[in-house]
Amino acid sequence: MEFADFIAPMAVETFVADYFGKRPVHIRGASPRGGLLSMERLEQLLAVRPHWTEQNIKLILNSRPVAGEHFLDAKGATRLADPAKVEMFLRMGASLVGDHVEAIEPVVRGATAMLSRQFAGTAGANVYCSFQGVRAFASHCDLHEVFAVQLEGEKVWQIYENRADAPVETIQGPDAQGTIDRAKGRVMMTVTMQPGDLLYIPRGFFHDALASSDASLHLTFGVEPMNGLALFSLMERLAKRDPRFRAYLPDGRDDPAALRARLQELGAAVGELLGSPLLETEVIKQQRERVLGDPALALRDRQPLEHFATTGQPGAVLWTEAGALLRHSGGTQTVGILGELIEWTLGQQTFSREQLQARYAWLTPEEVDHVIRLLRDAGLFMSYQPQI
Repeated sequence: MEFADFIAPMAVETFVADYFGKRPVHIRGASPRGGLLSMERLEQLLAVRPHWTEQNIKLILNSRPVAGEHFLDAKGATRLADPAKVEMFLRMGASLVGDHVEAIEPVVRGATAMLSRQFAGTAGANVYCSFQGVRAFASHCDLHEVFAVQLEGEKVWQIYENRADAPVETIQGPDAQGTIDRAKGRVMMTVTMQPGDLLYIPRGFFHDALASSDASLHLTFGVEPMNGLALFSLMERLAKRDPRFRAYLPDGRDDPAALRARLQELGAAVGELLGSPLLETEVIKQQRERVLGDPALALRDRQPLEHFATTGQPGAVLWTEAGALLRHSGGTQTVGILGELIEWTLGQQTFSREQLQARYAWLTPEEVDHVIRLLRDAGLFMSYQPQI
């Protein structure tokens, strides 16, 4: 499924320009999204017991979590949900929340991977099964973009006028719910979701939902693009290559002026790094790494692996503010986003094309070809056939 199919009948350009990250929207109409999951398929998936650990399944009854001891059985060190006990609580009116359904349902995984690819973000899919008049969760806001797809039955959503400003942590404390209820404001939208409908809620908008039919089933896809806080861990990794950051700081107790001068020096170095091509390529690489893969396997197509062995010629990756450079006997050339994986190959005696593609799944086949051609042209690796 492509994003255009998922968001239909709204045009992708309209969604991106007018709604994404800005305001909620309810999209009605027939679309392949309506067939992503069914109640019957969920019943089958609940039999895949290894998935349903206490981290991946929750039961909510009368707005309170059901204690795990009532529906989880111990299997060694892991507690797994007992489908019969889960069914018993659902008959009592409990709501079921199943996390990471994409891990066990290929169709849902395909849609999750598509959304991850569309927005260069991590993504996951949770299933919600609830019953008329039972509210599983009080008003809240999410830390990610929400795409809710109604699959069976009806559910009424309320979205409130106020919005948390780019939240990265949940509201906590003894009066957390009171804080939310005071902050959410008046109802901005009341949406009755019917099978096939899509509801998009940007990060931070307060909302809640209530089943309005005998049984309701919906999927929620959470998508989280990379935010600016990721720069801190990236900067730390890149700064370790710079001896100015590795050096001890002056003791500010005895010489505050020296400490102040060093901090100013390092501050200027941070500014240089923030504006460098090196950091830009690292951000792009991390955005590509965040995208969830959906590999198509061909187990019957047992073609031999294409192997390469080192020639023993010297080569190294140099990290500069201008980006990654490959130095070898024939000279130096810019490798940009490929620096880390080329550095890995230089540490190997042998590797295969297939190993490189599997290890760095964000590479396109064309980029794998480019890396191998670059290493061979530089005289660093050659083709070889191992004796197995």
